[in-house]
Amino acid sequence: MRIHSTSSMGLPREIPAGSGPVVICGHTFKAGDVLSVPSYTIHRSKEIWGADAEKFVPERWSPERLTARQKAAFIPFSHGPRACVGRNVAEMELLVICATVFRLFEFEMHQDGPMETREGFLRKPLGLQVGVQD
Repeated sequence: MRIHSTSSMGLPREIPAGSGPVVICGHTFKAGDVLSVPSYTIHRSKEIWGADAEKFVPERWSPERLTARQKAAFIPFSHGPRACVGRNVAEMELLVICATVFRLFEFEMHQDGPMETREGFLRKPLGLQVGVQD
C-alpha cells in the first residue's frame, strides 16, 4: 500500500473562507487555496523512508525499525476528518485475507522488472504474472 497505493494524487482540501492564512513549511496559503498531500510523493520520500524508499522491504514495518515519522507518513487512506470512512473495515479485511491466502498458498513471480502502472486518480496495474501453488 505504500509503493502501490490506490489513490496516488491525494485528496484536495480547500482552506475555508473566513480562516486566516495558513503557513506550512514556510509557505503561506490563504482562504480559497486548494492543498493536497499526494501519497505517491510522501510514500517515496527518501528523507522519510531512506535510500531504499522505492524498494519493497517487509522488514521496514517491524516495530524495531519503524520510526514515528514513517508511521505518520504512511497515509494510504488519507488523513484527518475526511479520510476514508472504510479504513477500519479495509484494514481488517486486508489482515484476514492476506493471512489466509499466504497460509494456504505459495507464490512465485513470473515477471522480469518492476510492475508497470497507469497513473490517474486511481493507480492501475497494467499486468503482473504470478504463479500460485497450494
